[in-house]
Amino acid sequence: MITLLSDWKLRDPYVGIFKGQLLNLLPNIKIVDITHSLELGNLSQVAFIAKNSYPFFPKKTLHIILSGLSFSSNTKPILIVHDEHLFLGEDTGVFSIMFGTENFEAYQYNSNIEINVMEKLALMASWVIKGNYVEDTTPYMTLKFQLNNLSAPEYNTERKLITGKIAYIDSCCNAVTNIPISMFEAAGEKPFTALISNDARPLKITRCHPFYNSRESEVFLVYNRLGFLEVTLYDGNIAALADIKVGNNVEIQFE
Repeated sequence: MITLLSDWKLRDPYVGIFKGQLLNLLPNIKIVDITHSLELGNLSQVAFIAKNSYPFFPKKTLHIILSGLSFSSNTKPILIVHDEHLFLGEDTGVFSIMFGTENFEAYQYNSNIEINVMEKLALMASWVIKGNYVEDTTPYMTLKFQLNNLSAPEYNTERKLITGKIAYIDSCCNAVTNIPISMFEAAGEKPFTALISNDARPLKITRCHPFYNSRESEVFLVYNRLGFLEVTLYDGNIAALADIKVGNNVEIQFE
């Protein structure tokens, strides 16, 4: 099985063209679209959706991330093997956001075949599905030990400060952070002040609930189903009301 995730939309033919390239090489493969409606070039959003959707698929599924492609013939896509799943795409930094310091193996395209990046990804997909992605079975991929690194959420125990970002705005206009619930709980049940930066006045939050609380009249943090903190306002479109955007900084200061 192969999943596809991109910011290509569906009005243009590129998703269909890429599927055709895959099917020419792998005529019996099953292709599942996760989404093609991500914000253009928004790697944090891509990483958030990819990381939190892959566990719902069978082991050994190949997940192809098409967002952020350079479309250069010189690029060398990479393959990540993690948690018995496989991830294919360009090393834009999205994989460092997804996996951070977690254990994974990385392989990089290393063939002299001069083709564009979409053709390289389709070709690499065929190698992966056939099991030919480790060094001792093919000369076309080599181990890569260093990935491009982008910011990940952090908890500074000395300053009692969690820093993160808004990773996604969902269809209900809630603002999902990249801060795991486990990181928030590691700080203990203490009073806190969360600040969400935006282009206007920072949003200040001092309340958190493990569920959507209809009795809460203020903006609050909530534990979402994916295991992250989410900014919400019961029966209100908080991202629109507070002008919150993907990429805004989030700081949670504990007393």
